[in-house]
Amino acid sequence: MTKLEQLYNSIENLKELGVQLPDKLIEETNRVEEEIIQKEVIPALSKAIDPIISQIQRELVLVIDYIPNEPLQVKMTRKRSFKITPEEEDKVLAKRESFKKETGYTVSPHTKSKKTNLTVQFPNGKIISNRFAYQTLCDVIEIAGAQNVEKLGIIQSGAPLVSKQEDDFYQQHTIKGGYLVITHSSTLAKKQHIEDISKRLNLNLKVKIEK
Repeated sequence: MTKLEQLYNSIENLKELGVQLPDKLIEETNRVEEEIIQKEVIPALSKAIDPIISQIQRELVLVIDYIPNEPLQVKMTRKRSFKITPEEEDKVLAKRESFKKETGYTVSPHTKSKKTNLTVQFPNGKIISNRFAYQTLCDVIEIAGAQNVEKLGIIQSGAPLVSKQEDDFYQQHTIKGGYLVITHSSTLAKKQHIEDISKRLNLNLKVKIEK
């Protein structure tokens, strides 16, 4: 068992016992988690991809976007450095604070949960249920009309859920019309977005999380 698995198991054991985790413990757990990722997971990842990446004869920067239970996203950027200006740093921090408020951030998002999916039923009986929740969210937005959803001004991770602006930090998926949808969120958050879209656009959708 790795240190990361030990950490997550310890959290799950406390939660199963009904222990209320204080904020200081949550902060310390997050710190330990990040430390393990930086010192053990990232070096192991670098070692694993080195034989493949070494075939490339040019400089590049790869961005790995990982959300549990969703496909791993690897993007290439032309940026040679991720050093950011004070203004850009303020933007990142603002997004993080907004993200914490949206999700009610606790240690629970970092525990490995069972894979979940979304099923959406339209009034005419049409059902959308893809392999991944982000695909269902994107399909619903396309049917509702990306332009209509964009006008609702829904925010995810401190940025517009739907827009034509590429985000520097969060995973997006392209849908019809050249619109981009931020999919860096939990299945529950995606469900809430669909319910919000349904309510405000009078779509009368029925949304369920399937386990």
